[in-house]
Amino acid sequence: MERSVSKIPFVGLHAHSVAGSPFDGFGYPQEHMDFAWQNGMSALALTDHGNMNGLSYQVLHAKKMKAQGQDFKPIFGVEAYFVPSVEKWKEAYEQAKSDKKAARQLEKQDGKMAAEDETASKRKNNIIRARRHMVMVAMNQTGLNNIYKLVSSSHQGDNFYRYPRVDYELLKKHNEGIIASSACLGGIYAGDYWDNREEGPEAILTAMRSTTEKMIDVFGDRWYGELQWNNVPEQHKLNQFVIKMHEEYGIELISTADSHYPSPQAWVDRELYKRLGFINRPNKPEWMTTELPDGVDEIGYELYPKNGDQMWESYKKYSEECGVSYDDELVKDSIVKTHWIAFDRIEDFMPDDEVRLPSFVVPEGQTATQALTLACIKGIREFGLEEQEEYINRLKHELEIIDDRGFSKYFLTMKAISDKANDNMLSGPGRGSAAGSLVAYVLGITQVDPIKYGLLFSRFLRADATDYPDIDYDVSDAFGLKEILAEEWGDTTVVPISNYNTLQLRSLIKDIGKFYGVPFTEVNSVTSKMVKEATPKAKDKHGIKAGMYVPTFEEVMEFSDSLRNFLQKYPKIKNHVEALYGQVRSVSRHAGGVVIGEDLDKYMPLINSGGVIQTPWSEGQNVRHLEPLGFIKFDLLGLSTL
Repeated sequence: MERSVSKIPFVGLHAHSVAGSPFDGFGYPQEHMDFAWQNGMSALALTDHGNMNGLSYQVLHAKKMKAQGQDFKPIFGVEAYFVPSVEKWKEAYEQAKSDKKAARQLEKQDGKMAAEDETASKRKNNIIRARRHMVMVAMNQTGLNNIYKLVSSSHQGDNFYRYPRVDYELLKKHNEGIIASSACLGGIYAGDYWDNREEGPEAILTAMRSTTEKMIDVFGDRWYGELQWNNVPEQHKLNQFVIKMHEEYGIELISTADSHYPSPQAWVDRELYKRLGFINRPNKPEWMTTELPDGVDEIGYELYPKNGDQMWESYKKYSEECGVSYDDELVKDSIVKTHWIAFDRIEDFMPDDEVRLPSFVVPEGQTATQALTLACIKGIREFGLEEQEEYINRLKHELEIIDDRGFSKYFLTMKAISDKANDNMLSGPGRGSAAGSLVAYVLGITQVDPIKYGLLFSRFLRADATDYPDIDYDVSDAFGLKEILAEEWGDTTVVPISNYNTLQLRSLIKDIGKFYGVPFTEVNSVTSKMVKEATPKAKDKHGIKAGMYVPTFEEVMEFSDSLRNFLQKYPKIKNHVEALYGQVRSVSRHAGGVVIGEDLDKYMPLINSGGVIQTPWSEGQNVRHLEPLGFIKFDLLGLSTL
């Protein structure tokens, strides 16, 4: 397909994906980036709600695009939730808890991060649920580290209740290198509008002036008023007030598409995806209906990554529909301004991917290699093996490879972990390829002598390999060991790794069938046998004669007669299943994986899931996103898991 050309330069500085905005954003970051490129753009920001979970996808796909000759600039950001003062919000929260009925409701919600309910943030908020949106994008590595810190802080302590929150005090501490804007109808200026519109325009302006002065005090000329283009009358009223702030204070204006799905056609699947997030909940949001809109015009706006010409068309179309006139030059400048910000204010950089392991594992005055060598010498003497040439030669060989690969600090960190486990009698004997390392044995990481049992170091670590070693460290109580490590080293030093759970075939068919009113018995008769039907044919396809095999999504769709007949009867369900399969459903934790490194909240945007602080990026069989960004996974596996 030929790449589009836009006469008006524009870059989307406000966008959401499924990776960080589940049941609101749709499609993974790479899909958004590919469409933006095809649509004539050379850059795109990702600003998910309250987190930066999609940044790893951005980075990896931008590198892939560059390798393919596509010069595309990823812009890293977040749409944060804002309250003026977390302290005052906390006071209101504590006051609400004093009411017994309210307290029971609050306890049900504590520690849970909710999916974004669009309408809830576009009205006058109950102070307990209060939050307003603000967009922040990083100008450089300093700005990115500051956004990391803001996101991490917003997910901890008093800042987190269902949603992560930042306030003026936090922004004052960590605003360097950040460009910020006022966001959507759920944004900061919009909050002033919703809270004061019953009192009239002057009350709205008074509140907006106060907000503007405070934001200028924090960000200076890095604070922008954001205009958006849709057929919602309130949006155009808000636009007029934002333009007034431009006229009175000289703040610059930008227009944004606030994109939520990766192509113009994807709106219908995103609408269904939004509803699936609430379909099994007793209290559904007010916008939740049992029918999808007939067309995108019924919704009143399009939320895909538009180019400059499409932004201009949206402005002309929706301002005319709503009967509101604007200064064309002012609007055009707000569209073009985004391109200038993206390529003149924001540096062309990728996130720092320096490997971060704790420095406290290296004694003062020694290098990591010196410390590791001394620890190995001590260990081999304790085993009484220092006079045996075979052991000495093997140890020298392993240490040379470890030093050459730069892994000395990794082994010292692993030794520090195993020392804690050994002290608390939690250690297992060691398994997998790591049992072939004499270094691991003499350090006490494993308890199997690799020379005695003829185990090869090369199966664990080779001089010509590029990835980090992976030691599966077995303990009797993985959770207990993590608690011991976190208590001693800190919960921003020992951080559990996230797992992202996705929509799977069985649950999709059930939920979409429920949405369209298909009888449960009909749906259940298909979902209960489709995998059994597909498995023998899938095994034949691969020439598998015996043993277990789990057919893929595509194989079940192809080989299950019951499913194929069901989807022929309900073609809408088939289309939705194919589009929604693999979209993010929820966040959980890796069974044993942790990242260990000092002050991790400065170097990754930590998130809160179920009351536990964990990584924003995953490291599993099909998704390996931590190591490319400089974070090494340590597998602390409970023996019961095995």
